[in-house]
Formats: sequence, structure tokens, C-alpha cells
Amino acid sequence: MSIWKKLHHHAHTGIEPFLKEREDFCVSAISRFNGKIIENVWASYGQKADNESSVSALLLYGKQLLFPVFNFTPEKTAEYNNFGLPLPPLFPFLVRNKNIHAAQGMANDMGLLENALEGKGITPVSKYDYELLHFDYSEDLPVKTLPGLIIRRAEVSDTGRLFPLQAAYEKEEVLPKGAEFNPASCRRVLESLIEENVILTAELEGRLAGKININAESYNRFQIGGVYVLPEYRSQGIARAMTAALINSFAPQKKHFTLFVKIKNTPARRAYDSLGFKAIGEYRISYYT
Repeated sequence: MSIWKKLHHHAHTGIEPFLKEREDFCVSAISRFNGKIIENVWASYGQKADNESSVSALLLYGKQLLFPVFNFTPEKTAEYNNFGLPLPPLFPFLVRNKNIHAAQGMANDMGLLENALEGKGITPVSKYDYELLHFDYSEDLPVKTLPGLIIRRAEVSDTGRLFPLQAAYEKEEVLPKGAEFNPASCRRVLESLIEENVILTAELEGRLAGKININAESYNRFQIGGVYVLPEYRSQGIARAMTAALINSFAPQKKHFTLFVKIKNTPARRAYDSLGFKAIGEYRISYYT
């Protein structure tokens, strides 16, 4: 018998407590769940399918994105590593027909999911590994700025000037190998960030030299993303200054922060370390189309 049960969105009281317990590791998934962007939810209850307190794993799917949020015991994880993770009935069919774009989550969870999907003939075209970092706010951070550097919140009127930075960021950090850049989609993302989230710009010498934004929010955390500095302005502390300014702008809410950075991006990791970010695990994004 399947270990999974398909649920209606927000129809099960066990989902939110489970997500809150795992909040540190799944801000993106929670943000989309709370924003009702998730279209399908499967929950694992072990052998107690009607016991709301026994949620041990979730699979969340929406807008071509898949999020595994697992909390299996070490014994169960070892068992699934040896014999394979069972998938919900018709799940591979849904993934194929909905044309899954990407899956993301903690590396251990992703490993279980990837192996299960590959067993059904669904293989990612590329994988990217990150270090998941946390910052727990206690007091404002010092913002060390360069002479003439102006950091401020972006407005709708900045869209045209910001577009080249957003496009460069997507090409360098987001698009999987072989994917074609879509200018219209990029502009929609940028407009949404400006109108619905917080995005800061860094201006130097009359040019927009960098950008940073909030791209997800969970119960007690904001997720930082979209950090980009033009190549000619790198290694001058601009990314660090933008990150500190962004954190300080949320001081009244006293929330904490999460971000993930590519493991091989040593300069960025140094900058975040110097601000007090701590690594808590490995995170992975796998692209399927």
C-alpha cells in the first residue's frame, strides 16, 4: 500500500505544524504553499494514514516546481536509499504531463526524490549544489559603503535600468545548461519583484552596479535572492553592503534570513560569513526542462 495520501490544499491540519518544524530548510516551499501557488500536496504518514500528527514527509507541486520536504528517520532514509523511495500513485504521470521545470530542496531529500524519478525514466538535465545559510537577526548590521555608493529600494520607474542586471543574473545564476533566455519572462519576474517584494539597488558612478531582493517569505524567515553585481564592480564590498542594508530594512519585523549560495562561489561565501551567516546544510536545485 502507498505511503502517500493526496490532500486538498490547506485541508489537513498536520501540514502547517510539519512545515513550521522544518521551516529553516524549506522557506521557498512554505512561501509557495502559503501563497497558494502549490497545486498538489502529498503527505506521508507511515502506516497511520488517518493520524494527522504523524506527517513524516511532504511532496509539494505547483507552477512546474516540485519541493520534497522530508523528515524521515535515519533508518527509513537508509531503507529508501537501499530499496528506493515509493512515489505517490500516478505521480510520474503527473510530472511528465505537467512538464516539470525544476525540483529543489535539501540535498538528502533531493537525492531520494531524484533516484525515485530516475527509476521512472525522469532524469534531470542539470543539477546545482548550494550551501544553505542562515542569519538570525539580533541588531542592525554596519553597512560599509564605498564613497559615492547609493543603496535604495527600487521603484517601478527603475524597471528599465534594472532589466539588464536581472537578465545578467538569470543568465549567470538561474538558467540551466542549454536553456534559452526569455526576455519577456525575465521582465515579468522583475516587475513582480518590484511590486510585490523588496528589491534594493546599488548605484555607483551614475550606474546601477548591483541588485538584491527578497524572493520568498515563510513564517519567521525571509529568503534573500537575486544578488548580482556587475563584473567590473565586484570585489569591492557591494554585495556585502547590499545584504546588510536589506537585513536592516526589516529590523522592525525582527525576522530571520535564509539564502543559498553555490558551493564553489568562494567570494560570496566569504562575504556572507563576514556578516554572520552560518551554514546549516547542502541545498540542491535540479532542472528537468
